[in-house]
Order: sequence, then C-alpha cells, then structure tokens
Amino acid sequence: MLPNSKLAKAVRFALITGAATAALSAPAVYAASDEESVERIQVTGSRIKRTDMETATPVTVMSADDMAKQGFTNIQDALESLTSTTSAMTTQSVHGFTPAASSISLRGAGANRTLTLIDGKRLNQYPKPAGGTDNFVDTANLPMEAVQRIEILQSGGSAIYGADAVGGVINIILKKDFEGVALKYRHGDTTEGGGGSDRVALSIGSSSDRGNVSSFLEFTTNEQLKATDRENFGLHTDKVPHSEFSQYSSYGARISGGSGAKALTAEECTAGGWFWDSARSICGFDRSQWRDLEPESSRFISSTNFNYELADDITFVGRLDFAEAKSETLIEPMAINDYRVNVSGDTLTVTGRDLSKTFDNKATAMGGDFANAEDGDYMYIRRLHEFGNRTTETKTRNYFFTAGLQGVVFDEYDWDASVNYGRTNVDVFRGGYATVGGMFDYITAGENGNSLLKNMTAADVEEASYTPFEKSQSTQKNVQANIGGTAFEMPAGDALFAFGAEYTKQDYQTESDSESAKGNILSTGGSSGAGERSYWATYAELSLPVLDTLTVDAALRYDRYSDFGGNLSPQIAVEYRPLDELLVRGSVTSVFRAPDMHRVYGDATAGFSTVIDFKQCQALGGTPGQTHPDPRINEICNELHIDSTTGANKDLEAETGYTANIGAVWGGDSLNASFDLWEWKLDDMVSDISASKAAREYEQYEDMITRDADGTITHVNAVAQNLSFQKVRGIDLTAGYGWDLNEYGELKLNFNGTYILLSEFQLSPTDPVEDDIDNGGLPQYRANLVLGYFIEDFEATLGAYHTARMHGMQYKSFKEAGGEDFDESAHEVASQTKWNLTAGYNISDDIRVKAGVVNLFDAGPNFDPTATSWPHYQRSVYNARGREWFIEGEVKF
Repeated sequence: MLPNSKLAKAVRFALITGAATAALSAPAVYAASDEESVERIQVTGSRIKRTDMETATPVTVMSADDMAKQGFTNIQDALESLTSTTSAMTTQSVHGFTPAASSISLRGAGANRTLTLIDGKRLNQYPKPAGGTDNFVDTANLPMEAVQRIEILQSGGSAIYGADAVGGVINIILKKDFEGVALKYRHGDTTEGGGGSDRVALSIGSSSDRGNVSSFLEFTTNEQLKATDRENFGLHTDKVPHSEFSQYSSYGARISGGSGAKALTAEECTAGGWFWDSARSICGFDRSQWRDLEPESSRFISSTNFNYELADDITFVGRLDFAEAKSETLIEPMAINDYRVNVSGDTLTVTGRDLSKTFDNKATAMGGDFANAEDGDYMYIRRLHEFGNRTTETKTRNYFFTAGLQGVVFDEYDWDASVNYGRTNVDVFRGGYATVGGMFDYITAGENGNSLLKNMTAADVEEASYTPFEKSQSTQKNVQANIGGTAFEMPAGDALFAFGAEYTKQDYQTESDSESAKGNILSTGGSSGAGERSYWATYAELSLPVLDTLTVDAALRYDRYSDFGGNLSPQIAVEYRPLDELLVRGSVTSVFRAPDMHRVYGDATAGFSTVIDFKQCQALGGTPGQTHPDPRINEICNELHIDSTTGANKDLEAETGYTANIGAVWGGDSLNASFDLWEWKLDDMVSDISASKAAREYEQYEDMITRDADGTITHVNAVAQNLSFQKVRGIDLTAGYGWDLNEYGELKLNFNGTYILLSEFQLSPTDPVEDDIDNGGLPQYRANLVLGYFIEDFEATLGAYHTARMHGMQYKSFKEAGGEDFDESAHEVASQTKWNLTAGYNISDDIRVKAGVVNLFDAGPNFDPTATSWPHYQRSVYNARGREWFIEGEVKF
C-alpha cells in the first residue's frame, strides 16, 4: 500500500486528532520507513524515533563495553559511578530493613523518585520499603551480561513516563540478536582480604530468517566482608583514633539508675565475655568485632529475549526474566534495656513492657544484684552475647514476563502492544533474638530470679530464643499500546508523533510472624502492611520542525490513580541547531506523583535507633558527642538506645512540581561537549524526620518525642508528612576528545561532572528554609575522568572518580552549638578520588582476557568528624572495600 494513499491520510488525521484530544502516546516505536535514508532510533526521554541521539533532554549512555573497561562488576557499581548519583543504598546497609537490595538516587530526588526500566518496561517495586517507608526498584538483581547499554535521562520525564521520573530515568537496553555461545568467568578479590567474588556468565543465542532467541545466565557469589578485615581503615574496633566521638558501646553488662546496685569489676567483665572500657570504667562492648561490612551472598540471574516475524509487518516479541538471590548479614548480639527494677524497702519489682513480678527479699532476688541498692528505679544494660550474632538471611526471587506484537501499518506507522507482569518475593529469617516474654521468664524464674550480670547457660538461651521471619510480595500487571510516525508534512520537514495508553495495577503485602507483629521481639523492628493501587494513563508527544534549525516538542500525559485522582502533566522542549555541530536545548515538565504505597497503606514501622539526646545531655551538664565519667550521662550524650516508629499517613497529598533544563551540546570530529543547567522542585514532597534529627533539633520536633519522668527520650514517632517544598538545582558538564596516533593507536579522554548549585527544603510555610549543602551530608560536586588507549587487539582504561569535600552529616548541630569559635574545616569530610585501571587483550576473535585493579591506591571511606556512631562515614556515599583486583576470561564458540 502506498504511504500517501487516501486511507493512510485518513488514518493519520484520525490518530493525530485522537492524540490532541485524548493525550494518547507510545512508550516505543521500533521500525523506520523503508524510504528513510537515515535509520530512526528511540532515545530515552522521548517516545518518538529520531535520527540523532542528542535531544532536548540530556541523556547519558553507558555501553556494556564502557562498563567493562572501567572495571565495574555489576550494574549497581556502574550506576553509583554516575556524577548525577547523589546517594546509593547498597548491601553495606546491613542494619536496615533491606540489607539484600540496592538502589540509587539521581539529583537528590530519592530512589523512589528515580524510574528504572528495562527496554522501556517498568520494573516491579521491591516489597520491603527502604527505611521501612520508601518503595523503590532493586538494582542488585539486574542482568549484567545481557546489557547492551544503559541510557540515563538526567532530567525529569514525568510527562513521558509518569510519576516516578522526577530525578531521572534509568533505561537498561538488553541485547536482542545475540548468536552463538559465549562463556565468561571473572574472579575478584581485595588486597586486604574479604569481599572476594566470582561470576560465571553463559550467553546462548540462535537466529533464523524470521527471528532470534537469546538467553543470558549469570551466577555470582560474594564473600563476606567483615569489619575486622578493614583494620587499615580503622573499622575493626569501635574506638578509633581518627574520630574523637568514637567509643566502645556502653551496652556490655551493668546496672544504671540509683546507687548501691552491683557493678562488675574489670576482671568479672572480661571473664563474662564483655569488654572493659578503662576510659570510663564500665563494662562495655566492642561491636565492630561482630559486624559485617558487606554480607555473604549469591545470585542467579537469567534473561531470555525472543522475537519472531509472524508476517512482513508484524513481529512477536517478548522477554522472560528470573532472578534468585540469597544473602546473610551478621551484626553484633542484642543489646537490651527493656527490663526495669524498682527497689522499695525490702521488695524488688521487675517490669518488662506489660509484664511484672515482685520479689519480697531484695537481698536474695536477682542474684543479690540489688542487696545494697537504695530505693529507686534501676535498669539492666546488657549485651546478650550468649545468643551470638544477630543474623538476617534474605532470599529474593524476581519474575518478569512481557509478550507483545509490534509492526508497521500503512508502511509508515510503527505500533506495538504488550502485556507485562512482574512479581518479587522476599523471605527474611532472623536469628540471635529472644522475645520480651521469654527473657522476662528467665530473669524472674523461680523464687529469686536470675541476675543479668551473669552469663546465661546454653539451655537458658535455647529456651528464650526466638526466630522471627517475614514474608513479602509485590506484583505489577501492565498493559500498554502505542503508535507513532509522521503526523503531517511541514516546510522544514515531517512533524512526528507518538501516542498510546497504558493500565497498571500494583499490590504489595508484607507479613511478619505473630510475635514480631505484636512488637514482642527484643532489639528489632518490623515493617508490615498491604495495599493495592491501579492507574491508567494516556499520553501524547508531537515533534514540530518549525524551521530547518528549530524543533519544538510537546508532550502531554494524563494519569488517573484509583486512590489519588487524576492529573494532567505537560512538557515543552526546544531544540535549536544554528550549526551542524551545535545544539541548544531546553525543556520544562510538570510533575505529579502519588505518595509511595507503603507511606499510605503500611502499618506503623517499629524500629530501634541510637541517638544523642541533645536537650537532656545539656540539662545534665554534658556535652553532646563528648565522653562523660557518669555512665548514664555518657549514654545520653553519645549512645542512647530508643524505640522509634515511622507511621503511614492516609491523609497524605500528592506531590506536584516541575523539572526543567537548559543547555547546549557541541559535537565535532574530535571534540564533544555539553553543558546543562537543571532544576527540579516538588511542593508537598512526602518525607519523614529521622529519630536522630528529631533528637538533635528537639525544639522544632518536640511533639514527635516521648520522654520519661526524668526527661530522657524513650521514643520518637516520625509519621510521614508533606513538606512545604524541596528544590534542587545544578549543572552538568561533559567533554570528550579523541586523538588518532596513527600506527601508535588511539587515545580517548572523557570528562563528566555534576555541580549542585542549590538544595533546599522547607517543612511548612512558617518554618525557615533549610540548606542541605550547608546542613551536611551532601557532596556539592562529583566528577569523572576516563582515559582510554587502544591499539590493535590491546586496550587499557584509566578512570578517576572524584567526590567533593562536604560538611559532615551533623554539621548543622555542631555549628549551632559552636558559637563564634566554630571551626568549619574541622567538621568537614575530605574529598576523595578513586582510580581504576583495566587492560584487555583479544587473543583471537573468540578468546579475550582482561584484568584490572579497582581503587588502585586503596582509598578508604573518608571519615565524618561529626559522626558519633560507627562506622563514622556516610555509607550512601562511600564504601570500605578498598583495593580490588580481578581477572576475566571469555570464550566464544
């Protein structure tokens, strides 16, 4: 059928009219017209196929070859290296709710506002929210070997992709037409020990005249990295010389409260298995001796792509993914302060939560610990080392399936339709725990009970032990259909369009065992809840070549949520090309985002936090973060263990705002460069206040704090809330240059940098505007410089990855307390540069070897002088793996 037939024109008119009135659009268009001299491609950030990778919105492309040359082991490592990544959640977070998952945050928007796609398809959310609050996509189980490239939209894309694309979009493009068999093996290890890894990857593909099937299998094992493996970084012990705030845990074995209760001697303390802290003369504990820095883990990942040409203009396409991961984290034994003892005359009463028992003779009760105690309230402070490490075994299973049709109608309209299904199951089993009632029964057993200053027997431990578990699941069902092509002809060229519609249904549930659900497990929290949400969307995009040098793009998306109503999100983008080598670009997009499901439907998340009680510390004459000879004051000023709750809020409002960028791109024969100024703002941004922040800024958050009769914090309740606004502004710079050295090979140099000009927020219209950069914990800029050398079958790559100096995480509090004598530089985290060096050689067309050193000069995490607790560095920015080496071989058959 001829492209300009009356029928085609009629269809074109109907489609464009429908797009304008219904705001329909398409997530992908695949085939170019046979009459096109230049093949059109789809670039992340637009649904329209184009002839140029550079568009009005900035996109960074990382090919599989680029990632391999820079020595990255997995996708998470590659994403963390992006200069636009402001923080990352990794498997270092062994104390959190998601120790087996990973994610990144682009532009400071948060992992829950960074959209992750595979081939343009949405991925299922992890069923256990980060921090017990934020839903996110787990990047730990994405297939490395199946990746062709990763496209990162470094600007908001809500009008194109929907609500989650505030900070940016990560689109992982998989290999589609692999043929043959390839086997790859990689072994890596660290020079200081611990954290070794092995990865085996098998790629199989077969093609016919009509289609292709490609399967990619990976199996990876990671060795445990213990804190004691990093003595060179000072992580092997709680008390380290580089941090004046570091000290051993005061939770060893002692009794706090009034006077006269028994206190262990140094000899009794060490004989009991605890640690004698001579500086404070208390029986404490060295937690680092028991801690992981990264867990032992294993992962199996498989991805199968298939496509088959059913007819000349119709192709059946699909993908089937399965991933299973298992990890086990270890942390120090339980620390408890849950049991209070009241002495009144000769009687002694023990209470724990809602349990109580009275003994008539204080001289014989509890092993005589209170025989000489004066009347008053006391509390056991105890590390239950007899229970061993607290362990968390996490098993994750991911399933994803997509199937659909794509083709061309009337020789000029690309279309596709697909159904997509994803499911994630997470099972968590914990060890080393006891119930509140089980320990109470032990303490109060018999006529006189038992002393907690003495070790428990193995039989007693077994009797009181409990194994908590949690089962979580999330699913996502999606149907979408799209079409695109030439809308109409203009003097400067064809106007292009894309439009379509989608429907998505999401649900999640997480359930704990009965005792955990009741909050009856010592020293652990829990996050439970269940919810369901559906939404449909229509979206449209139109690209208008107004002049030969000027193109204007317009996009419109309407989202309708089952629980938060509907919203229209427009986008306007401009591309101006005054020279063939120069592109000037800009865009602005409206944002609408419904709150995370767990923020709305989750049960209250119970947790445990260690805080400094700034108010009480100062009232008692102490100095926050400074050692005090009185154990109780020292605890309040350094290591107060409290309960915390992060609750859901069904009255939350949707977030609204905008994202914008303006910049220029130069593309020459040897030099390529770009400059982009970007900004995003969200009104009514959903967030919560951490327990440590509430305790630190107690005047502002006193309504969240519960204190005991003495005025000491016992609980912080942080309910999700809508902030007044959050705004972030920054600059991106890229530059690349190549040198042809003739018979001596080729050199390529690439630079990427991100500088944050502003990051601020306001809790309510009457509160002051807070400066994130000044408050601390946010590096203002990051920059990468990568040099590649290529000659015949040999290549080498040297990469430098720089993170700027920044204020410490608690800089604001120290600044407010420091007065005129405050030394800014003494409360900053030093800058860091890591170097990676890799080299590869093609022995033949079918055999390739590679080796490299990651973190060539063994740079450790830069310690934060304001961090008052282990490990004294920001785990979302740094890691403690140190120098790593690897060897890799690949054979193709």
